[in-house]
Amino acid sequence: MERSVGRLAFVCSDMQAHIMPVSFEFDGSFFYLSGWNLKYSERFQDVTPRSRITLLVDDVDSSTRWVPRGVEITGEAESREKGDYLYVRIKPVGKTSWGL
Repeated sequence: MERSVGRLAFVCSDMQAHIMPVSFEFDGSFFYLSGWNLKYSERFQDVTPRSRITLLVDDVDSSTRWVPRGVEITGEAESREKGDYLYVRIKPVGKTSWGL
């Protein structure tokens, strides 16, 4: 899939599941997530080493017919900082796909 926008799902310290849009890159081993104002997000401050997450990347194959496709990646996430930039690195441990 060429799209670099997905949805990240994880459980926060309030024990509530949350889903939020993120941009991502994949280097062949890890997914790297970033998002608007990520450094100040209360939700992302709950991401600790080995946090369990799900990243969903999906779309519809055509605008004229309903053919959904996607990939769901489960993994372990950790937040990292590089200078003033915060990002989340995900180590994939499983995946499921459909319509591809």
